[in-house]
Amino acid sequence: MKKNLLLVAAIMFASFFANAQYTVLLVNDALGASGSEEYLNIATAITNSGYEYETLNIDTNEGPSFDVLSAYDMVIWTTANNGVALNLWDTTAYVQYNEAIRDYIDSDGVLWVDGLDYMYDIYGSASDTFEEGDFVYDVMGISIYSAQSHADDSLGSYDGLEIAYPTANATFLTMESIQWKWSSVWYADAFEKTDDANALFEMGPEGYDFAGRLSGLYKENVISTSLRIGSLGNGSELVQASIDQLVLEMIDAAVDGVFDPEVTIGINTPAFSENDINAYPNPASDNITITFPSSNDGSLSIYDMTGKVIFTTNIEANTTSYNMNLSEFKTGIYFYELTIDNTTVSRKLSVIK
Repeated sequence: MKKNLLLVAAIMFASFFANAQYTVLLVNDALGASGSEEYLNIATAITNSGYEYETLNIDTNEGPSFDVLSAYDMVIWTTANNGVALNLWDTTAYVQYNEAIRDYIDSDGVLWVDGLDYMYDIYGSASDTFEEGDFVYDVMGISIYSAQSHADDSLGSYDGLEIAYPTANATFLTMESIQWKWSSVWYADAFEKTDDANALFEMGPEGYDFAGRLSGLYKENVISTSLRIGSLGNGSELVQASIDQLVLEMIDAAVDGVFDPEVTIGINTPAFSENDINAYPNPASDNITITFPSSNDGSLSIYDMTGKVIFTTNIEANTTSYNMNLSEFKTGIYFYELTIDNTTVSRKLSVIK
């Protein structure tokens, strides 16, 4: 028994020691704004994760230099609900992160930017479309800044974003959903991603105006989320455990190389794009047909909202479609993931009975 206890203690110590080797800098770029103290909840989450970190509060006139940033493996840059003169941006030439952050990204440091108004700060009200050559497109992987919750959601009965879901390809996240300490969050950004970026969180619930639009994505070592992570809760009060879980799983993913720019994950330099994939009818009831370019052997998997694989099959070479019977599926939102020629595309599938 004593040997077993010693072994468990040794494993726990080794795990904590390994975490301590990966360092995180938490930057609070929300001083004087709504939610300026939320960074303390994020700091608590990093403490609880066992990772080594420091915090840095900045105002609109100063920010960390590259020498400061380069001492850390990961930088979590939170703006809470601040959308005025953020230190994040530099507009002296064209819209881009400040020079120190750009150098940090180029040195392969992992940057996670989270907040509700950092896009508004520099672009104003949605929508804006970006193209190749634009910093937001090339570095952040955002093709369209399409809407803001509460400001633009007028089609249905929702006032703000009530819930967000990890996307099917974010397999390193075990959280089923994201909620806040309010019944809904206002001014959460809706994004569309570039082909070489990866979806991370999407808006919900199913009946929401912007359901299925992204509220988080990543391209290589740059993560962009509009979640206000320091205020996660159960719809009525703050839940620190939810913040702890999200922060831990994101840092663990960084340690595991998910955000390594040298690692190909998801849709990088694709042989085909999402525009080449189609599923009809969608929403579907009894059957659905998924079409795709002719290719070598591939695979098709279906995930539920929790990320659980509920169906998988091989795709034969030289075929261009797959017909699937949905008789065993219940009403709800699913995701189908198609892998062909080492390229993976994930899309949403709605089933209505």
